Amino acid sequence: MSAPKQIRIGAKRSSHSHRWMRWRMFITLIGGLAIAWPLASYAQQPKQPLKRVGVLVEAPCPHRLTQPDNLGPWFARLSELGWIEGQTIVFDCVSTVGRLDQVPALAHELVSRRPDVLTASLSSLISALKQETTTIPIVMLYAWEPVRLGLITSLARPEGNVTGVAWFYLIAKQMELLKEIVPNLKRVAFVRGVPGVAGLPVFPEARKIGDEDRQLAASALGLTWQVFEAAAASDYDEIFARLEAENFDAVNVPGLPLNIENRARICQLALHHRIPAVSDGASWAKCGLLFSYGQDFTWSMSLAMDYVDKILRGAKPGDLPVEQATKLRLTINLKTAKEFGLTIPPTLIARADELIE
Repeated sequence: MSAPKQIRIGAKRSSHSHRWMRWRMFITLIGGLAIAWPLASYAQQPKQPLKRVGVLVEAPCPHRLTQPDNLGPWFARLSELGWIEGQTIVFDCVSTVGRLDQVPALAHELVSRRPDVLTASLSSLISALKQETTTIPIVMLYAWEPVRLGLITSLARPEGNVTGVAWFYLIAKQMELLKEIVPNLKRVAFVRGVPGVAGLPVFPEARKIGDEDRQLAASALGLTWQVFEAAAASDYDEIFARLEAENFDAVNVPGLPLNIENRARICQLALHHRIPAVSDGASWAKCGLLFSYGQDFTWSMSLAMDYVDKILRGAKPGDLPVEQATKLRLTINLKTAKEFGLTIPPTLIARADELIE
């Protein structure tokens, strides 16, 4: 009998194993090439330049515009629209705080940096930027009566290089609300801060329009009024002392640059001299004024960022209709009302967007 054949199972397994290893190496090589080729191609593509947004504001500039204070919540809208700070967009902020007498120079400085689009709040700051450039687009974060002040031609067709969000004066409505709260309201003071504004071309017309609107509101409500102008922070002390000594029933503090810069001081003085006071933004009521009534800041800023987005993507400012802010906000400080012995009508409490207790 012949010896049985020996089957070398281990050798066949080894042969199959080698073929499988070679196949895996081939697939890995092909896959690597497939991945490497688009990456290499992508790396060769030129990087898109960052878009630059110049910001001229009456508030302090934050360290980062995405932080929760200052301008952060407003510029978060750009993030929602796909812009990433530091990667696709950068902000160049210039603040007028402590430098209101240098507004024209600050506007010149910001324009000289050649941003892709400029933004500003308040008609006076927008006017300063417009004096420096007719080519770089300017977006109004909010601006009172831009047509009446000559910043734009019309809301529907602004033309030129300015567009954005328009505000309208609410003096008459603020006075109506005051009259509902303050018994026997007769004499009202208006405190206007002028540095950094008085030297701009827009100021005389702004003063004229403001005075006309105040006169109309006062006449309709049977009130008398007087304007007090502050040229420096220390002037507010003297003004409020006079208001108490001369028995003014209330005071209106418009959101002008010097007033905003001295907001905390004004709130403290109004409380100290026990003078019911009103302004436009909710931050005024939160710091102690009796109430605030005006356009919603956050809503307006978010809307303005839509304009910035469109312009950075190629739209022309003169072709973008200016939108008039219609979202209004009433904030009442019940703590201040109690301190002054004033009763807020239930109808106003029901209408308020925010009550501070």
